[in-house]
Amino acid sequence: MTAVEKLDCATFIKAGWHCQIVRAGDTPATYISTPIVLVGSKPLDFYLIPSGKEIEFTDDGMTLFALRTLGFALEDKRNWRGLENIAIRHGFSLSERGAIESRFPEDDLDIWAGKILRLFATIANWEEDRLAEGDTDFILTREVEMLLRAKNPNLRLDKDVEIKFGKKAATFNFLWGDTYIDAIRPRAQTVNARLRKALLVGREDDNIKMLFIVDDRQQPEKAEDEISILAGVGKAIRLTDFEKYYNAAIH
Repeated sequence: MTAVEKLDCATFIKAGWHCQIVRAGDTPATYISTPIVLVGSKPLDFYLIPSGKEIEFTDDGMTLFALRTLGFALEDKRNWRGLENIAIRHGFSLSERGAIESRFPEDDLDIWAGKILRLFATIANWEEDRLAEGDTDFILTREVEMLLRAKNPNLRLDKDVEIKFGKKAATFNFLWGDTYIDAIRPRAQTVNARLRKALLVGREDDNIKMLFIVDDRQQPEKAEDEISILAGVGKAIRLTDFEKYYNAAIH
């Protein structure tokens, strides 16, 4: 069976999917719209293009475009890092033009179908977390990143990191040395999501260090309330206190 035959729409699950054959120049491509949707009800889509005995995967930049229309400040490539890390973790890459891409042997289509679904599911979760944080402009995380680098320029700082526990996973804004950090605004939805994450991590490994930095500049009383809740499951601190007092040497 040739790659073109493998990519016939009959190969794919019909429930919740849309599939059609389109032309990419002289090469037929399979366009697939998945049942995984962003908050704005935009399904995540991709193309599969046969190339010899390999298959090219590309979303043609549609994922980043959809997120931009939902208000994510992705015109600035510095804000692509989280999505790029997700792509890399699942075996894909993020091109300079903002397309998620990969290439794999045609005989591995069944394996890569699973990878594609996991990729898009992770992106949908990332979007949900960002919306809950109220940080679609990435301003807060960028401010905290600058503070972390200033506190200790020699300490390793990784962004958008994931801890995996079998089939479960928890994602944090930063890994600073050996401490996982989230920068959050004092919103109930955001704090509840962090509580669930902290409880998951604590159940799996109570040696993992977590720090929640809560932005208290606009709503100091609300921030104080949310910090008292977070303190029950991990270390939490006001952003203003972190800026003034927190020393990387003691974390």
